[in-house]
Amino acid sequence: MNSKKQINIFIVDDNKLFVLAMKSAIENAFKNTQVKISSFDTGEACMEEYVEVMPELVILDYSLNSKDKDAMNGLEILEQIKKINFATSVIMLTSNEEIDIALKSFHHGAADYVIKTDRHFNKINDSISLIFAKKELDFQNDIKAKKAVELLIASREKGFHDIELAKRMAEQNIANKELDFQNDEKAKRAAELIIISTQKAEVERSKLIIETKNKDITDSILYAKRIQQAKLPRKEEIYSALPNCFVLFKPKDIVSGDFYFFYKDSKSLFIAAADCTGHGVPGAFMSMIASEKLSEAVSANTDTSDIMKKLNKGIKTSLRQTESLDSTKDGMDIALCSVDTENRIVKYSGANRPLWIIRNGHGQVEEIKGTKMGIGGFTEDEQHFETHEVKLREGDSFYIFSDGYADTFGGESGKKLMTGKFKEILLDIQGLSMPEQEKHLDYFLENWKAGIEQVDDILVIGIRL
Repeated sequence: MNSKKQINIFIVDDNKLFVLAMKSAIENAFKNTQVKISSFDTGEACMEEYVEVMPELVILDYSLNSKDKDAMNGLEILEQIKKINFATSVIMLTSNEEIDIALKSFHHGAADYVIKTDRHFNKINDSISLIFAKKELDFQNDIKAKKAVELLIASREKGFHDIELAKRMAEQNIANKELDFQNDEKAKRAAELIIISTQKAEVERSKLIIETKNKDITDSILYAKRIQQAKLPRKEEIYSALPNCFVLFKPKDIVSGDFYFFYKDSKSLFIAAADCTGHGVPGAFMSMIASEKLSEAVSANTDTSDIMKKLNKGIKTSLRQTESLDSTKDGMDIALCSVDTENRIVKYSGANRPLWIIRNGHGQVEEIKGTKMGIGGFTEDEQHFETHEVKLREGDSFYIFSDGYADTFGGESGKKLMTGKFKEILLDIQGLSMPEQEKHLDYFLENWKAGIEQVDDILVIGIRL
């Protein structure tokens, strides 16, 4: 009985001749692996079957608009795939040799990218081999085990034949045959030990290679975390200026695309919650750039609207973003507040992130929505971000946050928490101090996930005046 799992591969490319050649190259390179290859000429057609099949690998062309100029491109399809199942490996294809294409692919979670040259099939097959190295190793071990069993069966069949001959021989011959049978049993045990030893050695070798590579990668990311944490403001400094405050910060990976910001001088106090494109290492790169540009903007302006405008220009200049389709779309959403603690006045500007206010003794959440444009990407240089001024009373609280908390999967149905439930939680804990609110929000989230993997960075800032 064949117990090997079939590997499903999707190829998404609008060049039919290229797809046929690629299928042939993959099938020739993986003759000993059960591979089912499905091809699509648009990303939309791919996604119609993706959820049902959940392929282990998608080979995805960056440009998919020969059939329909308004069709989604490879990065948009990659983003949809990662939202549904982050475990699916994606190899991005491109005819463009600019490094920006590669960066955008990795930012969206691609496992590898391949530039279409005369050696692209070899590169694709090498990438597939790396992705499925462990599956291929298991398959090869199965072949070795099968051959060893066939040898044992042949040996036993020979033994049975010798027994039949022994029945017609004298008692001495029968005794000799019994000795042969005992020798066969010893050979069988020796063969089994060889098979077990060989399999164990292969597994240990593969495990050592994987552990070494994982350690190298993890060590590098851990060092990057130290750098990123050094750039974040110290929570003690925030709590000193805002005693009734909490900052709940839970990166999805070791490093984060979310970041919090704090600035205070003799005249001004600013605090912000920002959510950059992506998470993990790509998101962390963006957060470092964005944090630096936000510091420059705050040091040069006191009005939140002017700060947001300068921040937008700074990001676009730093990433060399233009209106060209080849330009990166990386940027961020952010909620920025200027706080006058003495007069309890909050001035707020937002880019796709709101400000939530809960008045002391009230049972509802007041929401002030930000400008419906992000920072960076295709946002115009002169984009205006509106400033809202709010007068608070003693005991009122306000909250700024990224979308990670509400987008966390969990509960009995395994669905997203959603913003409505998030508001209910905040209303329920208004009787608690701000440090107690942080502990409750963290405890609730961990119980809500119940073992489900965190899908995004999480940042929530709460302040009571």
